[in-house]
Amino acid sequence: MKQIKSHLSFIIPLFVLLFAIQFSTMLERGIKKYETHLTGEYTIVVVSKLPLNQKNIQKIIPSIKTIEEIKKDKYIEKLKSDITKADLVYLRANLPKFYTLKLNALPDAKTLKNISAKLMKIKGITKVETFKKTFNKFHQFLKMSKMASIFFTIFIFIISFMLIVKQMEIWSLEHNRRMYIMGLFGAPFWMKSASLYKSVIIDALIAAVLVAIVFLMLPNIANLESIKNDLGIDLSNFSFLGDLFKLVIISLIISVVSVTTIILKQKHS
Repeated sequence: MKQIKSHLSFIIPLFVLLFAIQFSTMLERGIKKYETHLTGEYTIVVVSKLPLNQKNIQKIIPSIKTIEEIKKDKYIEKLKSDITKADLVYLRANLPKFYTLKLNALPDAKTLKNISAKLMKIKGITKVETFKKTFNKFHQFLKMSKMASIFFTIFIFIISFMLIVKQMEIWSLEHNRRMYIMGLFGAPFWMKSASLYKSVIIDALIAAVLVAIVFLMLPNIANLESIKNDLGIDLSNFSFLGDLFKLVIISLIISVVSVTTIILKQKHS
């Protein structure tokens, strides 16, 4: 029973640490996918008295992906019953051209302001609508989500790592006598520490597999589909084999580094 508690004291903080890392990774993937979607949906509307040439404008603003003219005929046709034929002719002749511009990547507020300023300097353009207020709200939300994820992961990492190191110190002290006796008989470092490393590696693998199982079952436990529908962010992007491999590597590195550090520290103390 004591041995089980000892192993749980190591597995639990490592599990929490790996969970935080994996959650942060999935949130980052979800936000990136959402940004890609938002980039495809986001458009800048430009009003111009003259036709716009996409290649010429892209030389000035390389971040512009496409420029499409908004066909105004169908909107003018709707006014047929409300205005005279002469007015319709006048509208067709004098109504400016409207264009929608799409970008290669989602810009920040400063970049968007810069794009707007450059567009206004182009001959013929009289108005640029970037929907800045609405866009900035979305951009701030994404930025805050990323920052919160980073701070959350760092905080959990520090706390969990401290608990892992503390447990390593306890295990090292428990194995200290056996290691000392083996040292007297000339046993090398790896042989003296083999039992400790074995325990650490097994527990590291268990923690990684448990985290993978939790995230594999998460879509069934939490209503992630609702989050996707409401916010547009897909958090059900866990790749079992790929992410499990990464979790195992991270888990082993953290565990081996922590136990090696403690053993070397006690050896020189």
